[in-house]
Amino acid sequence: MENPGSSDAPPADRVDDTRPRPTPLWALLSRWLLATEAWLRSHGGARLRWTLRGGWALVAAVGVLLLVGPVINPPLTLDDLLDSAESATDSWIAREFDAAYTLLPQSDGHLDAEVTETITALFPDDLDRSTIARTLPTQYEGHDLRTEVIEVTLDGVAVAPAVRDTGNQLRVQVDAGHELSGDHTLVLRYRLHDLAFSGIDAATGRDADIVEWSVLGPDWPHGMAVLNVSVTLPEHLDSELVRSPRGAAAWSLVGGGEWLEPEADSPPSSVTYAFTLEQNMPPHSQAWFTLVFPAGTIAMPPPSPLFLVQSFGPLVPLAILLVSLLFALAARAVAWSDARGRPWYVAQHDPPEGVDVRTAAQLLGAVRTRELALAIDRLGGGRRAEHLAAVGRAAARTGRFGDRFRAAAAFRLDPARGAQLREGYRRIPRGFVRDAFLCAPPALSLLQLGLVRQLSHQATLAIVWWPVAFVALSLVLTAAIFWIALSARPLTRRGALARQHLLGVRLQAERTELIARSPLTDRGFPYAVLTGDPRPTGEVVFARVADELGADDLRRWRTRDFLTWPRLLIRVLAVFVVVGAVGVIAIVPNPYERGGTSASWDFAAAGTLYTQVSAVDIAARIELVAGEPVLVVTERVDVTFEEGAARVPQFAQRFPAEVDGQDIGFEVAAVRVDGDAVDYSASRVGAQTEVSTALPRVLEGEHTVEIAYAIEHPVTVGVGSPVSGHDEETVQRIRWSALLDGWESGWGHPSAPSARVSIAIPDDLAETALSAGWLREDPDTAEEARDWRESGFPFGTAVEELERGLPDSDASGTLTEEQITEGSVVTHVLETAEGEYGYPTSGTYSGLGVLLEFPAGSFTVDRAGWTQHRLSQVFPIVLVGVLTAAALALAVLAAVVVRVRRSRRFSRGTFREAMWVLPPAFAVAALIVFFWATADMPSDWREFPALAGGALTAIAASVAGWILVRPEASRARARTDADVRAE
Repeated sequence: MENPGSSDAPPADRVDDTRPRPTPLWALLSRWLLATEAWLRSHGGARLRWTLRGGWALVAAVGVLLLVGPVINPPLTLDDLLDSAESATDSWIAREFDAAYTLLPQSDGHLDAEVTETITALFPDDLDRSTIARTLPTQYEGHDLRTEVIEVTLDGVAVAPAVRDTGNQLRVQVDAGHELSGDHTLVLRYRLHDLAFSGIDAATGRDADIVEWSVLGPDWPHGMAVLNVSVTLPEHLDSELVRSPRGAAAWSLVGGGEWLEPEADSPPSSVTYAFTLEQNMPPHSQAWFTLVFPAGTIAMPPPSPLFLVQSFGPLVPLAILLVSLLFALAARAVAWSDARGRPWYVAQHDPPEGVDVRTAAQLLGAVRTRELALAIDRLGGGRRAEHLAAVGRAAARTGRFGDRFRAAAAFRLDPARGAQLREGYRRIPRGFVRDAFLCAPPALSLLQLGLVRQLSHQATLAIVWWPVAFVALSLVLTAAIFWIALSARPLTRRGALARQHLLGVRLQAERTELIARSPLTDRGFPYAVLTGDPRPTGEVVFARVADELGADDLRRWRTRDFLTWPRLLIRVLAVFVVVGAVGVIAIVPNPYERGGTSASWDFAAAGTLYTQVSAVDIAARIELVAGEPVLVVTERVDVTFEEGAARVPQFAQRFPAEVDGQDIGFEVAAVRVDGDAVDYSASRVGAQTEVSTALPRVLEGEHTVEIAYAIEHPVTVGVGSPVSGHDEETVQRIRWSALLDGWESGWGHPSAPSARVSIAIPDDLAETALSAGWLREDPDTAEEARDWRESGFPFGTAVEELERGLPDSDASGTLTEEQITEGSVVTHVLETAEGEYGYPTSGTYSGLGVLLEFPAGSFTVDRAGWTQHRLSQVFPIVLVGVLTAAALALAVLAAVVVRVRRSRRFSRGTFREAMWVLPPAFAVAALIVFFWATADMPSDWREFPALAGGALTAIAASVAGWILVRPEASRARARTDADVRAE
């Protein structure tokens, strides 16, 4: 299409049609795409396009196969192991397997090993086989072992084996040339390079250089009767060992091991460690040895290419998709951009010939003014008043935020959108490049999903990728690239000229103020509306129509799907309430979780299962520092570390770090074993601190562990106990739990330690106390055990109180109490030991400790922590109550309005939106909080009825809102272009 009135010489009143220049990156990528398209077109036509499509289909098929097909090299299941044990005689059996490892430190710091394996193999008479195969690893903890076979002999005769490298394994096969039966001896000598890796020492948590080698290799499908393993290393390397080496063997869930000692017949200047397993082992058994060195002892090799592929392979499809997205954006911006018309355009009064208003709206992308232009275009027919009212209502909606979504949907669903292609105004940029954008992303996403599914069945191959996040990102990128390529509809030359003509109409309308002055029936008026600013244009047209018809006829201009700001805010608030409830349960700890006493003795530190405790002696003293109490404690524990433990035995114990939400300043001063300071770890676990030794070497037998710690802020705010004289009033307390509840059976079974707890209290502090005694929970304060309040047995009364009702025999255990006065300090001591019926201290219903109570205001306390703790206990109930109250208030409001109006029928608007959307949102949020708070709550807890009642009330309120507020049975709708077409 040519602009009317055009000539070779540009008119004087022209306007240059300038287009923004693409960025250098977009221009470069687009040139590459166009060059690729041209090269592919020159080398093939439809056949090549279908070939490339078939290639991407093949990639997608591979992804589908990996996603839903069998797992490649799946790990052995328990059934596989049991089946292999039953069929052990289907292959040769190793009567004896001797493996001798000689570790060889290299001059560059790397560690090699020379291995000699001697296998005495028994071939059953009915086994028709002439070969013996051995599978060796070539990859180890991410690096290449460069496995070298040095020598192979069969029955003392050197043979040339068939060696096949499969990438991560080396299969060595010896062919005897005749059927093998009876016993045969295979000797295999090979060399391994870089037999160490950098890791974390499980005992200490420190970086370490580790040799942890699987003796039988990656595949051992044979039964075995005897296994002999020896490891020889130079003395200077042996002196670097963190602890004694360990040898172990396992099959399925059964296994065992031992800490190794140097052999007496070790070679000169060397140390040999060895272990023997004389027990029939089924196929697929495992055996290994472990040596741990300080970090930096051994030089490490770089990662192998295979490890990099395994680690970053799943990222390749994602990287390709990211690059593809850049190219797709470049293609959309440059290669697939609109065709150019003339360098300029001029003002036009008449619209372009053959271009109706619908098509013009699509050419200009006039989403928000399209409906108004179409309504004006219909004014030329009959029923002017009706059509003019439709124009006024459309003008009132034009440019408003609430009309944006409806206008966008109508614009994209307009049949004229597709008609542009048939009429030659737009084109689809078909070709090789578009095919690649449409085919490659789905294929690569399927491949990514398949790889993730396959790797999910294997041990973790990398720590650098997060499968779920990367797959989700891949799907997002795929959708973006696919949409960019599929929705590309650039203007043709004809479309560009038509668009320039429409821009000329806009120019003319601006110069002549056409929208404000020209008749609505002017032929160019709807086209000028398309090019105008939506909101101002709508306001001008609305004012003109209102002058002619009157504003009363235009009041019902909102359509059913028009969103006013109040309605939109109501929907946003509803979403915010539900999302906020989800956020609350994700961030706020559940105050009603039942951890149980066992949770305090479930240690995270490895090796604590191999510790028995026979006696505990805990001595504490209260010191006054600047008038504030500080608790200094020394705990001595007699422990027995188990012999032959699978891990380095460690001692662990948990201590209170908070009391009722108030941090008490727990600090470890030192940890000693047999008087020597040792490394330890102290980690926060909820309101407790777990202290664990980090012993690098194996200790066995009886030892004494000493933990010295201080509690810098032992005074907290709490509720007065019944013995304080200020029952249920706010007081200040020193609540020291020397041993947490469950200490009687907390350490490894069958620990039954005797316990001695003492606390030294200055007289001037004791005189100010409201109460002072041994910590307990008082059953008389509530019916339910969880509601029993903390109290105390006054010092000097514990024996009498706790032994009351117990039989007079040692079967009940022993309990003694004494007081030692030294100057102005009194030390209170409580000792107990287990009897046949348990400990007499079980009557405290708590751990062993002390409770001292003081008047409020005696010391500096963390009152904010106490307040926060108390609020947290009622937070779920308050939150559910607020949500329920909001839903109920809206339901009551609906009932009042219905009664006043004497009708339950409401048109679309803010009130009906609020009644229909907000109460359900409040009910859903209340249900979310209810299920979160009661997930671990028995139904007989006092909080349960409040939470359940609130949630059910919120549901009832939302249902009531739906029942009370009903839509109008029928009403006159605002007329749209769709309504007119239907007529």
